[in-house]
Amino acid sequence: MNRITDVKFSGNVVTAMAGEAVSIKGTRRGLVILFNPDLDLEEIKSTLREKMENSGGFFKGAKFTVHDFNTGRNDHYVRELEVICRQYGLIPSTDVSWPPASGGYTRNEPATAGKKKASVIPIGQQAHPEGEPAILVPRTLRSGQRVFSRHSIVIMGDLNPGAEAVSENSIYVLGSCKGSVHAGAGGNLMAEVAALKLQPSVLRIGSIAADAGFSVDSAVPAAARVNRGKIVAGKL
Repeated sequence: MNRITDVKFSGNVVTAMAGEAVSIKGTRRGLVILFNPDLDLEEIKSTLREKMENSGGFFKGAKFTVHDFNTGRNDHYVRELEVICRQYGLIPSTDVSWPPASGGYTRNEPATAGKKKASVIPIGQQAHPEGEPAILVPRTLRSGQRVFSRHSIVIMGDLNPGAEAVSENSIYVLGSCKGSVHAGAGGNLMAEVAALKLQPSVLRIGSIAADAGFSVDSAVPAAARVNRGKIVAGKL
């Protein structure tokens, strides 16, 4: 059974599953596709396809590996899920492991040519270099809806005006971010906010608020981070 873990919501109810059929986690070396082998393979495949469709191509070009929640590699399931990931432009890699291995690139190190772009930013790399849990919100958040987690948040849709996302780590919006976002809410200034269209009504990272009139070119994916005590944004 799916269960809600470490997430609080207010306003209209929004479901974010931490124990679902498929979960996508990030490490410094790439993405890990975790699946629950106790569930039917067709259900797992359907869930993975839905997440890839909802990502809008955000994961395209990312290195990945497939791993099950419980016992390690289940070869039959792994092969089926790898095929789906390849269809959406992900690249299988033996460099990616779970639990995460040390090493890999950091923000200031060059990635392999053509690989480090909007689709391959490791989830939570700023706050936890070895990877961390991330909560997936599989839909758009609308006005009046709010999500909070101590883990990073990945919103598989838009964050509309009047909606709010608060995380003690990073926030990733696989669509337009036009609502209120507060990353690093526990004081983590290494957190970041990234979106395909980054135009938040309110933006905070840790104790720092973005300057009035903060805006980013809506035509390009962008990320906001703290630099020298000020929130700055740049292209992904």
